[in-house]
Amino acid sequence: MAGVERGPLGTPEFNPLAAGARMYGGGRMNPTSGPVEKAGYKERDLKRRAKLNALRAKTKAMSTKNYASPDFMRDL
Repeated sequence: MAGVERGPLGTPEFNPLAAGARMYGGGRMNPTSGPVEKAGYKERDLKRRAKLNALRAKTKAMSTKNYASPDFMRDL
């Protein structure tokens, strides 16, 4: 199996530098099996969009030299 070496006691150990496809428990090629929960992706995308909007607002305040604006004072 690619990526697995035998340790001093004959137990398999993962080698991150090995070439080849990784094998997961039961001989699967994919790390997950079954349906994926989409709610986590939606939450991540909302957080990312909020951060990007804040960054755009701060950049706009900087470019207009509006240093007293709340957008400029925002910590990201």
